[in-house]
Amino acid sequence: MTVLTQLVIVFAFLQPSGIDMALNNWQLALLIISTALITASGNVINDINDVIIDEVNKPSKIIVGKHISENNAFTLYIILTTLAVVCGFLLSNSIDQPFMAVVFILVAFLLYLYATTLKSMLLIGNIVISLLVGLVVIITVVFELYPVITPENKEVQKTFFIIMLEFSLFAFVVNLLREWVKDCQDMDGDHAGGRKTLPLVIGRTRTARIAAVCGLGLVIALGWYIYTFLYKNQIAVYYFTFLIVAPLLYVITQLWIADKVSQFKRLSMILKLVLLTGILSMTVFYLL
Repeated sequence: MTVLTQLVIVFAFLQPSGIDMALNNWQLALLIISTALITASGNVINDINDVIIDEVNKPSKIIVGKHISENNAFTLYIILTTLAVVCGFLLSNSIDQPFMAVVFILVAFLLYLYATTLKSMLLIGNIVISLLVGLVVIITVVFELYPVITPENKEVQKTFFIIMLEFSLFAFVVNLLREWVKDCQDMDGDHAGGRKTLPLVIGRTRTARIAAVCGLGLVIALGWYIYTFLYKNQIAVYYFTFLIVAPLLYVITQLWIADKVSQFKRLSMILKLVLLTGILSMTVFYLL
């Protein structure tokens, strides 16, 4: 999903626009590899710290302690993180912006902090991981646009950055909704692992309905966006309506009545697909 997001941003949105871009093919490859490695390292450290919880929530999918020892998993985490930071450092220096390498160090630190501490804190973990999902969009745009900003193209670059910021906000909100749905799904394991999630504090039903209300707010915002900016692009209107808004409306209605783990699992998968179709929607902006 991370790699696909970056490829779509570059080849389906920025490049067709003819906007000035900073990265050549090997530099873009470095950015994608670094992002993929740092995402993988985050998954590894998360699995290391989720063994007790996964034994309850998904015992058939446990890797650490079953297929690989905890020590070897941690070694793998260190290798992946180091390679990600090195690739980020090489990329930043290749575009004469060495200070931008700090982004990869900061993301690696936040992923470690999320897996070891923040994930157990009420709402904080949900917000942080959702911010990091949205940050994938921002990182790609910043590396592509910032190094080539000039007084002549400043306004154009700013316009495209704002559009990407809107996509980033969409990714943040959808992932936050999914985090709450997953928390409703994983209550038993989170309780066993000593987590402090919203469903464990206020109950599964209340959490699901809060997510439904927030989802409705997102649908209203998308409706306004479609009416204001996309009404002349029929393909985009149909795409947003049937592949993003309609599934969100289904999730909202189901969240109001859901009370089984299987229901929340299905809704979590639908939200993941909505996140995917939201990213892929960039491909329809130039199809008139």
